[in-house]
Amino acid sequence: MSFTRIARRDLPELEAVLWELRHDATGARLVWLDRAEENKTFCIGFPTRPWDDTGVFHILEHSVLCGSTHYPVREPFVELMKSSLNTFLNAMTYPDKTIYPVSSRDERDLHNLMRVYLDAVFHPLLLENPAIFAQEGWHYELDGDRVTCKGVVFNEMKGVFSAPDALLEYEADRRLFPDTCYRWVSGGDPAHIPELSWEGFAAAHRQWYNAGNALIFLDGALDLDAALAILDEALPAGSAGAPLPPLPLQAPVDGGTAVVDYALSDREPLEGHHWLGLGFGAGTFRDREELTALQALCDVLCGDNEAPLRRCLLEAGLARDVTMQLNDGVLQPTLLLTAKHCAGESLSRVEDLLRDTLTGLVQKGLDRARVHATLDNLEFSLRERQGGWMPQGLLLATQVYASWLYGGDPAANLCVEPLFGTLHRRCDEGWFEQLLERVLLDNPHRCRVILRPSHTLGAQRDAAEAARIRAVTDRWTEADRAAARALQDRTRHWQSTPDTPEALASMPRLRPEEVDPRPAVLPTVVETPAGLPVLRHPLPTHGITYLNLYFAAEDLDGEDLCRASFLCELLGALGTDTTPAARLPQRLRATFGSLQSRVEAYGGAEDFSRCRVFFCVSASMLNGKADRGLALLEELLRETRLDDRDKLWAILCQRRADLARQIAQNGNSFAMTRAGAAFRTECAVQEYAGGIACLQWLQAREAEGPDALPALAEQLEALMHRLFTRTRLTVSVTSDAPACAEEAAVRLAEALPAGTRVLPAACAATWPAPAKEGFVLPADIAFAAMSGPFPDANRGTARVMKRVVYLDHLWSNIRVRGGAYGTGMVLRNNGLASLSSFRDPDAAHSLACYRAIPAFLRQYTGDVTGAILGAVAESDPLLCPRDKGKTADARYWKGLSDAALARTRQEILHTTTADVAGYARRMAELTGSSAVCVLGPRRQLEACGAELDTIISL
Repeated sequence: MSFTRIARRDLPELEAVLWELRHDATGARLVWLDRAEENKTFCIGFPTRPWDDTGVFHILEHSVLCGSTHYPVREPFVELMKSSLNTFLNAMTYPDKTIYPVSSRDERDLHNLMRVYLDAVFHPLLLENPAIFAQEGWHYELDGDRVTCKGVVFNEMKGVFSAPDALLEYEADRRLFPDTCYRWVSGGDPAHIPELSWEGFAAAHRQWYNAGNALIFLDGALDLDAALAILDEALPAGSAGAPLPPLPLQAPVDGGTAVVDYALSDREPLEGHHWLGLGFGAGTFRDREELTALQALCDVLCGDNEAPLRRCLLEAGLARDVTMQLNDGVLQPTLLLTAKHCAGESLSRVEDLLRDTLTGLVQKGLDRARVHATLDNLEFSLRERQGGWMPQGLLLATQVYASWLYGGDPAANLCVEPLFGTLHRRCDEGWFEQLLERVLLDNPHRCRVILRPSHTLGAQRDAAEAARIRAVTDRWTEADRAAARALQDRTRHWQSTPDTPEALASMPRLRPEEVDPRPAVLPTVVETPAGLPVLRHPLPTHGITYLNLYFAAEDLDGEDLCRASFLCELLGALGTDTTPAARLPQRLRATFGSLQSRVEAYGGAEDFSRCRVFFCVSASMLNGKADRGLALLEELLRETRLDDRDKLWAILCQRRADLARQIAQNGNSFAMTRAGAAFRTECAVQEYAGGIACLQWLQAREAEGPDALPALAEQLEALMHRLFTRTRLTVSVTSDAPACAEEAAVRLAEALPAGTRVLPAACAATWPAPAKEGFVLPADIAFAAMSGPFPDANRGTARVMKRVVYLDHLWSNIRVRGGAYGTGMVLRNNGLASLSSFRDPDAAHSLACYRAIPAFLRQYTGDVTGAILGAVAESDPLLCPRDKGKTADARYWKGLSDAALARTRQEILHTTTADVAGYARRMAELTGSSAVCVLGPRRQLEACGAELDTIISL
């Protein structure tokens, strides 16, 4: 064997064995978590330490997946998206490392993914093809006398730099780490990305991407010998390189004060929208006890409106929100305390009050009951090991890299025993107060960042970019211009040249006949204990109960849904008749792993006119705390007090600001929902409950001021009495404790009033006719969406067609040639299709690409094998136990049976090229009768011309 075993140890908490190995020829290191996990994960990572703001390693992350020696297709990443059963496929750039993770439940598929990724990182074609750098990084685009800058990463980072949170964090790091790689924006600053040359880019790959630097991670029940054989073949002999010196520690510095402008919507006044950020060094990666304690302190001090730092500024009227976050996973973590939406002249008072409050907490002591409760909640989260968008294997990989990369123990962050026992004991010894004093009050490693709102920053950035381009082009000789034109032409030629059959044949892939013809079945048992309908999902949940309470809400109109959405923010945030607001956070954290409320809509999968609407309260708790959890849920549903005007006002302002930021950063999903609202009630409900319509409702309530809140409180009180009744309730329980479902039903049936409910023939929420709308965002990039009816949305053939349109048409024209960071097509079970772009430099171009889909399909003659495999993978996503229960609920409410899912799977597996091409007519009908919604800067909206009928400022 070409690997030497370094260490083996048991990790009982993970039911795993951790193996450490070293590759003999190159020195590459490997960690394998050997555990009974069906989803198998591979990741290869490299230390990558930036030395400027050009984003060189971010551009490399994109570019290595654009063809390699053994897989010389233009975009192996896209070919894998087309033809793999992967459960995760991506790459990520961090401040000091780049990782390339993949996962799959099929071991053959994982081997294919490994081979392609390993060849990509070690033998990329980027070293010989400047067009790859031009596409993924940046290049000059010449159109007559007009010259612009274009590139995928360039536009991605324009979107990132539109977020005030990101600007504040980047500037804090610059101030805290003047002497190390953390001072630089690893993703790239759009103002500096064009300073990177292709030669420097290629040299960075040669220097940093050598096997001696590689850190390889494997997870799951896999054949280690087979994986090692693939690695041994792929790791280039003789590429060990010189050992990297340790990443130096930054000595504590006072980073002083920085003032940074951020873009604010021109419909909001500049006054009252300054941000103050206080940044602190927080030790090193080895200080796990302290870092875990600081993570808990973030919640104790700022986790809700009753937390002391947030409460002191809210009550003083000096800020609308206060947050504290620990940024770890790096050699030297940081803590960032941020007061948001303050008056510019009051920032010194804000800082003084924060310091006085912290001093008082150190002297008088923290609320130790809350600290203990927060530690319980944090331990629950760490033991649950649910990474949100990332599979559990990737979550574990990030925890391993967060120590291993810096020479630490790769297992240091994997287990929580006996960490929390120690922290609970230290809480009672005054240790948390000492930590607070040392890190937040007496810390010499600190900085201060002020974010200043601007209505003109977007225009200023445009002007600065134009001036920079003019300065460059004014110096061009004829040879320089010819070289820029030649690179542009070469890039376009490379982008438009189809891969050869031989190149495509080099890509490893499964065959459709190797795919399980049956989709996964999620168990749902329908029962009626105590007269309440119950959806029970008996699944292994490791001692956790996931509870969803669905209160029917089809009779709520649009205004009611906006109120219901706001009510979701209030449950658990306001006091009850039994528990005052100041004590409620402690009870919540001691009882639940999570608690949240949402308005949810489920359109019918067969009858598209049908839509179920619910006010859903979701909670997770240990099985042993189910009694306590149900009692607290009953209290929240029956006794929440809505008569505190100050608290209502604070939550209203916070919700409005948060939703505005979400829309500005993830505008594609909001735009698709808005465009679909005219066609499907499900989208209309989502618009009122959390979309642009909801934001406008919140803006109107904010404009009315606090004096209008008593009337709103009365309406919310009436809505609670109307909704939270037995006759509206269906209980869903996902648990490995059989008695939990019946216990929940009995308790809730006894606690809730009977109420009355008449299920309307159709939902009360309606929407106007389809529109073509543009909404101005304080951003440098756009999001363009088009939605319309698509009756075949549940057909397997349509699912394959969607993959073909997405990857062969939209990706090629909008991302590759257009430079947008992302694009996509969504088919909803309710018979709706949506098209979108993400961080888009040219929304008008994207809309034209949508309208060109019918012509693309009429001419389509490609091989659909890869699209079939991709559609199968997409139809059977990897789900954690909580999400399995939630997905099973969704299928029940939509009327999506196991038989229908099996039929769709068979249709997918038997789709032909002719089936895909045959959707040209359907897509022509969709694009001809669709609604359009574009979010972005005004100049982009105006460039859309007749595609938009109205332009409104958000």
